[in-house]
Amino acid sequence: MSFAIGTPIADNNPLPVTGITAVVSGAVQRPADTLAYAVGDIVAQSTTAASCSAVPIAASRDIDTTGLLRRCRVKVNDIAWFNATLYVHVFKDAPTFSSGDNAAFAAALSESNYLGAFTITLDQKFSGSIVKGIGAPLAGSEIIFDPAAGTKNLFFVIETRTAVTPGSAKTFTAAFEVFRD
Repeated sequence: MSFAIGTPIADNNPLPVTGITAVVSGAVQRPADTLAYAVGDIVAQSTTAASCSAVPIAASRDIDTTGLLRRCRVKVNDIAWFNATLYVHVFKDAPTFSSGDNAAFAAALSESNYLGAFTITLDQKFSGSIVKGIGAPLAGSEIIFDPAAGTKNLFFVIETRTAVTPGSAKTFTAAFEVFRD
């Protein structure tokens, strides 16, 4: 038996089936350098603040609808990150960068409707120098969200929690497991 959105589950239970699950993702390619990251640095597209932006993801099912972020998966094509830990910070609105890649996280972003963060340990190694990790929210079991006004979007920023000397111009992809209202 299948149910359409808004269809009662049963005659004796009038609650409608409304949720839809999805996996949404975005990517950031770090600069073409091998400057070491310290704990608490941002992984961004450029060393110049004005050239950096948070990565948008179309998290909600429709414009201005809510949902839940359950888990986050991160992969990077750089074996140097094996066993490193990251925070993936999520914002309702795009945060403003005051510095670029390799800068301290706290000094580089405005609050911009901060929703929470996921902790990810890149503890899985695959062929082609791919490392991957899957994590849960830092607080609670999910992050409830509403998107930026008039959109389906949330925004994420990656913060290092392990000192790493990276490979040049590597790409981080974050995929979020979403339950959409």
